[in-house]
Amino acid sequence: MFDNLRILLVDDDAADRAAVNQSLQRHGRKASVHEVVSCREATEVIRSGRFDCVLLDYDLPDGSGLSCLIAMREAGVTTPIVLLTRDGEEDLAVDMIKAGATDYLPKSDITSRLFDHCLRRALRFHEAQEQVRLTQEELRLRDRAIAAASNGIVICDPHQPDCPIIYCNPAFTSITGYSRKEALGRNCRFLQGEDTDDQYVQVMRDCLHDEKECQVILRNHRKDGKPWWNELTISPVRDASGALTHYVGVMANITERRDAEDALKQNVARQHALVRDLFASVTGGKLTLCHSEEDLPAPLVRFIDPILLSDKGGIRELRHHAARACRSVGINDIRCDDLETAVGEAAMNAVVHASTGIGHVFADDSGTVQVRVEDSGRGIAVADLPNATLRAGYSTAGTMGHGFKMILKTVDRVHLLTRGAGTTVVIEQDRDAPSPGW
Repeated sequence: MFDNLRILLVDDDAADRAAVNQSLQRHGRKASVHEVVSCREATEVIRSGRFDCVLLDYDLPDGSGLSCLIAMREAGVTTPIVLLTRDGEEDLAVDMIKAGATDYLPKSDITSRLFDHCLRRALRFHEAQEQVRLTQEELRLRDRAIAAASNGIVICDPHQPDCPIIYCNPAFTSITGYSRKEALGRNCRFLQGEDTDDQYVQVMRDCLHDEKECQVILRNHRKDGKPWWNELTISPVRDASGALTHYVGVMANITERRDAEDALKQNVARQHALVRDLFASVTGGKLTLCHSEEDLPAPLVRFIDPILLSDKGGIRELRHHAARACRSVGINDIRCDDLETAVGEAAMNAVVHASTGIGHVFADDSGTVQVRVEDSGRGIAVADLPNATLRAGYSTAGTMGHGFKMILKTVDRVHLLTRGAGTTVVIEQDRDAPSPGW
């Protein structure tokens, strides 16, 4: 995957192109580099040639790298694209990543080692994206097939007393165990039992009264008494004048899904405990996986007002105030620089993966600086936590290039709370480095 690469280099600066080629040669990377100097050439070549990676300069003579990137993605190009930026173009890098860039690399960092690391990261990310895309296509096809073959369908007449069933399909009889003859002329409530939740029954009744569509999940019972979970969608059918004529009910037997969800909740709880203990063990207690806000460390004395993090700014400001806090409590320059690195990575993660975030800086007289970064993104799945936090490069696509593992290497303590409502990272650095555990 990483040898004999075919690279499209889009840069009008001959010196920069030479630096890229030298970096490849110094690291012994076997690669065929096709060089172009404009957006127009790049979009033409990428359509006719097959490349493993595109290295794209932001400033081109006939347009910006952003417009070139958008044109490539709109043309269906899925090749990983790495943006080459100059120092201080952090906001441009975020815009490019949102538009579809795989990663970015400042030109000042084009050393053979960092350049090779960036290429590997981009290619791995692209491979993972392709796997996800293929899996999603397969799932969509399977879901359509299941929906067409297994959902029960009933049609009810609201103009007859008690809104009886006037039609049911074979899947309905298979799911419920009632024959067509036994179901026709009856209201659907005969499927309910004592354990059917009255709250959702009332929701359904209110929607029927208001002639609105609704979806509820009910505990129903088959003819043999066996319970099953019914994901029921009821839709009103109207004539040309808008008058209600019928209701169509689509029943999906989601019993297996509900059972799986219950089992998944138990499994997630076990995984969370296992991963928490794993982190505590392999990081020597440096990383703590939190289950709730109460597990996070209490804030110290606020050093500066909260800072909004976005693609417009805030990351550099947060790093700056974290450094000021370090100096205020007597933390030396090396440990201060380490904290700045960790804070920058955590803040960039929030911006890239959740668009915005909030940064806080706290400190106290005992010599500790505490930085808290919060975002409202989708969080990290429990199953992905070990790789995302302990495996170098796993979570770096679209970030500053180091990943969560770099945070663990540069600070004394990290508390991580991640869930569907967002992620909170609390980073702490003491005046004195912790003593070795041996």
